[in-house]
Amino acid sequence: MSFFDDYPAFKLDPSAPITAEFKRLANQRHWKKGSKTWRNMWNRFTTMEYEELIGNHLAGLDGWRDLCEELDLPGPFDSIRQCKKALSKVHVNIVDVLESRLLDRKPRKFPNKHALAAYTRDSGKFMSRDLAKQDGLLKVLLRRLL
Repeated sequence: MSFFDDYPAFKLDPSAPITAEFKRLANQRHWKKGSKTWRNMWNRFTTMEYEELIGNHLAGLDGWRDLCEELDLPGPFDSIRQCKKALSKVHVNIVDVLESRLLDRKPRKFPNKHALAAYTRDSGKFMSRDLAKQDGLLKVLLRRLL
């Protein structure tokens, strides 16, 4: 289930990035950026979209291999552990990974944690810490940026 399903009057543009659509919905609903409501809705949005697009698809080695391939990591990978090791060296914004899946494109990779941090701060594309603590993939991709 998508976050946007809870807002049937909102007409989602499937060709637009989901973060842009969230911002458009927030504008329509008068959620002031940075407010408690906006933050709560952003965390709900990223959690639901993550579960829909990635979280439910990483039950086995094939899902992990697909993610490694999506991020252009050289394989072959014979185990989830090998995938996790390769992914732990990648600097990518997790929200961008979600959008890239929807828009059928490759997510941008950054040369280091500092470049990723600057991009994440500028774009505001943060992922919920609560979700990150619960999910194996996020633990691998998550970087402490602040």
